[in-house]
Amino acid sequence: MNKSPKIPIKNIYYMLCYAWNVLEQSDNVLLGSEKFDNIYNLFARIYINGTGSIIKRGFNRYYIQKNRETSTLKGKINISDSIKAQSFNQGSMVCQFDEFSKNIKLNQIIKTTINILIKSPQLDADLKNKLLKIRVHFSDIEDIRLSKELFSSLRYNRNNNHYRMLINISELIYQGLITNDEHNKFSFSDFVRDNQMARLYEKFVLNFYKRHLDESIYNVHAPKIKWNLDEKIADEYLSLLPEMRTDIVIENKDKKTQIIIDTKYYAQTLVSNNWTDVEKVRTGHLYQIFAYVHNSDFSGNKKGMLLYPTIEKEIDAIFPIGGKNIEARTLNLNAEWQDITARLLALII
Repeated sequence: MNKSPKIPIKNIYYMLCYAWNVLEQSDNVLLGSEKFDNIYNLFARIYINGTGSIIKRGFNRYYIQKNRETSTLKGKINISDSIKAQSFNQGSMVCQFDEFSKNIKLNQIIKTTINILIKSPQLDADLKNKLLKIRVHFSDIEDIRLSKELFSSLRYNRNNNHYRMLINISELIYQGLITNDEHNKFSFSDFVRDNQMARLYEKFVLNFYKRHLDESIYNVHAPKIKWNLDEKIADEYLSLLPEMRTDIVIENKDKKTQIIIDTKYYAQTLVSNNWTDVEKVRTGHLYQIFAYVHNSDFSGNKKGMLLYPTIEKEIDAIFPIGGKNIEARTLNLNAEWQDITARLLALII
């Protein structure tokens, strides 16, 4: 892809809210309607507003166990550590005690992410200066090493759920960075080229339908489809077949219909080849969605849909192939959000 679609910041923000199931927070951060030119400026804008809200309402704090040398008795004396440190000779002792502290994982992740954003060479100077001012409020909070294990260890409740959006952005930044541990430097990757926008687009569409379609009528999920083999084969050969992992499957329980949607995030919906200037649907995409529909064991009426984002030209093509309809549709992410909502619902209802 030579270029990426220019999408209004506010639309990207709403996509993030749907993708991470934090839509209730969407009205708390207003980002305007300007276009974004790199994803780190977008994240910085959200971080500036989000951390400002956290600072105003107060940092989350938890009781943390400390084991520290002190001249004042606190908690329980750690005799063995006191003897090792020979602290009694200096009129102090090592004590174990609980401290109500803001130096917790959630705040440490946010501080670390602020430091990462500040280092981005693509970050606007004004945004960088605002992040530097915000970082002052985190002076008593330690940095932390980001890892998959760290993010998976986090648990949310009603007292800390307002952190979820910022932490999810932190995880996305972590996933989208190439880290050189040896020199403690970050190499900032292209968000779109490295498939991060493609993943966001897929998750946004899935959760949009989960939220807006009546679950008493529609079943929205993303199952794996098994190959419809003519006869049973050995597991060792079955493992050689590629997985058919769907993006979105929507089943209407009343009408007994199934729509299998495959989201494709490309700047150009159609492509031409060396032999002709006529633009066509990508061959691999068409084969993939047809394989999904052909192998689905759903007993009702089935169809497949390739859903591309677009900025300029809408496409609504239907291809009847092998008794099944395969559709190529587009979603204009540059439109007003209510128009995006209406378009997505019109594709299904």
